[in-house]
Amino acid sequence: MSGRAWAAVASLWLAVCSGASPVPAKRVLLYAYNATPVAATTPQQIVFLKDQLAAWGYEVEVSVDPSDINAAKLATLSAVGFINVCFNPYGPGRTGEAQTAALDAFVEAGGGMFVTHCSSVAFQNARPPNPYADLIGGRSGRDNFDGESSCARTSEPHVSTAMLPASFSYSGNLDYADYLAPDSRVLVRCKWSGAKKLDTAVSWYRTPGKGRVFYTNFAKVDADYSDATVGVAHIVPGLRWAVGH
Repeated sequence: MSGRAWAAVASLWLAVCSGASPVPAKRVLLYAYNATPVAATTPQQIVFLKDQLAAWGYEVEVSVDPSDINAAKLATLSAVGFINVCFNPYGPGRTGEAQTAALDAFVEAGGGMFVTHCSSVAFQNARPPNPYADLIGGRSGRDNFDGESSCARTSEPHVSTAMLPASFSYSGNLDYADYLAPDSRVLVRCKWSGAKKLDTAVSWYRTPGKGRVFYTNFAKVDADYSDATVGVAHIVPGLRWAVGH
């Protein structure tokens, strides 16, 4: 880890542990840098998420500014949402070691992350994978599919799959996960129809330290959130778990 990244981690721990300004118990940052050009309904998704979080008693801030991912800001939050943050999560050409280190420390200390769809389509050429992939639990490669997929929940117990049927169909865009972090627990897998018929992990979670990370490759479109299966029975419970409600 670079000196800059270590500085970010140390800054977060000092901010959390100093006691000078207590961390708000229920404050969430929804971060959507670069989302709308790829996922056109991201603004509607943000409205849905804000309303849902407000109903649970959370204060919500929305940002499209990569500079907001820093230790000082994170020290004021209980959870962070990366909503369709595609390709360059921290800005063009930025590998984001300091931001990822700050987020790692934030989660380890008890923070939550809720991460959706193409937020995993980042740093695809990095060998080994960029630390961001381990932070959110995995990485999507260059393969993606639009159409009908056959999906199934795994045997991994989790609140976000407790209401899901054992198998179900999904129509929409999915990316192929070419890397999973060693501590990721897969919750849902889908097999594409069409020529390739690839089988891929679609949703997973991590529990590093005292924190929680939930990722789903569903939710490119706002309609997924209100869908009785992938939304009501899976994405919304995943959000609730990730923010610690």
